[in-house]
Amino acid sequence: MIQGIVGFAIGAGTNELAIRWVFWAIFSKKKKEIAAAVQRVVSRELMTPEKIANRLASPQVAETLRASLLKAIAEATAKPWPSLESLAGASPEARQHLDGLQRHLAALAAQVVSAHIAAPAFRSATLRTLLEEQWLRLAPRHPSELLPAQTRDVLGTLPASLAAAVLTEEHRDRLCAVIANGIRAWMADYPTPASFLGPVNSDELTHFIGSRTRLLGDELAGLLATAPAQTALKEAIRSAVRKRLDGQGTLGSLLSGLTGAALVEDQLVKFCSTIPDSVREQFAGDESARMRGLIETAVRKLLDRPWGDLLGPTESPDLAKHVRAVLASEAVRDMVRHGFESIGASVVASLQTETLAEASRMVAADGDVGPYLNWLAGALHAALCSRDVHDQFERQTEAILSQLRTLPVGAPCRFLPETALPQIAALLTDQVTAFARANIDELTEKTHIWDIISDSIIVYDEKKMEEITRSVANRELLWVTILGGVIGFVVGITQGYILSLLKRFF
Repeated sequence: MIQGIVGFAIGAGTNELAIRWVFWAIFSKKKKEIAAAVQRVVSRELMTPEKIANRLASPQVAETLRASLLKAIAEATAKPWPSLESLAGASPEARQHLDGLQRHLAALAAQVVSAHIAAPAFRSATLRTLLEEQWLRLAPRHPSELLPAQTRDVLGTLPASLAAAVLTEEHRDRLCAVIANGIRAWMADYPTPASFLGPVNSDELTHFIGSRTRLLGDELAGLLATAPAQTALKEAIRSAVRKRLDGQGTLGSLLSGLTGAALVEDQLVKFCSTIPDSVREQFAGDESARMRGLIETAVRKLLDRPWGDLLGPTESPDLAKHVRAVLASEAVRDMVRHGFESIGASVVASLQTETLAEASRMVAADGDVGPYLNWLAGALHAALCSRDVHDQFERQTEAILSQLRTLPVGAPCRFLPETALPQIAALLTDQVTAFARANIDELTEKTHIWDIISDSIIVYDEKKMEEITRSVANRELLWVTILGGVIGFVVGITQGYILSLLKRFF
């Protein structure tokens, strides 16, 4: 039994020492080799780039990443942020980027606003509606209610002052140009007299002139009976006859020479003297209806002729010269001045006693200010679409952004909508996973991520590695030690038994 106990101790102790020696030899002497082997197995078999990419593409990973990003973004946006100027710090590069972003945002805002303003819908749906609402609000009110008392006193002297100022010599060129431009604009809106008068007024004017056919005949007959008209008629007939006879050869030339004879001249005088009575008979007799039709047709054609055919080219500067020539007369200027004062005084009186809706009847038929609102909306739209307004808006936007840079941002969650954070987290998740899947090979190669395994194994404590291994295979190692003791026990018993047999026989 003593031999068996000794054998058990030797066997168990030998196995325990062997296990410890194996751990020491593996974890101390072969640590680098083990680390390299583990790295190769993990990187080439256990965690290949394809497996990592497939794992990143799984819905579970995407949902976990999205939840983590959402939590991080929510925490970041819930904290108060300092001003952008403070975030930039003293870094010249950061400030340069911030200035560039400011200019870019100002230009983008100006471009977006200008594009929105330039749309036809902005003129019709926004400006026109706004002007109509303002007019409906102001139409029932008296202008005197909208103006201060001192302004109402000035209105009484305003017509005379304006008339005197407008008709001065230094302002006359400008006035002539304005009147000429107004006439051109009026002619552009009404290209013919008929378009200005309208169908009803054109028909009434035509019928009125037609109804004066007999009077026109009498006036024309009286005009033809005057000495200058008779002389002009004789000369015209004489020239026409000579021109016709000159084209008839020798006989025509001979007869043409007789046109100046006294007999022929006497007959020509008698013929011309009968023309006024003949004209009067044509306009008063059975032919009056036909003459009236001819006159009315001529009047209609005349009213349908463009202003350029009636007055000459309207775009030429002669129109302003004609207006200046008319205003050069002192009598005309007095008439214009008195008319201006009279109209201005009437308008001022109406504005002081009537509502704006009632006063609008002076400038619009039945008080319909729709065309004026359309014109005003078009003028405002053209002004807002100008380059100056675009540049001014861009400058003001940049100034506002410059002020915002110095103000604390606070908690961004205050001005972010509820759906913004989940959308940002989902967007970042998609971008991160897509980037990782597309560049997993390059990322693992450049980051040397698998070196972490070997480096960690190399610097890890051997005793801790042994403890970890024993904790995993503690039962199996215990049985190895016990089995060595059992073998030693059996060997010891056997050795003692053999020794006892040898002593007995020898």
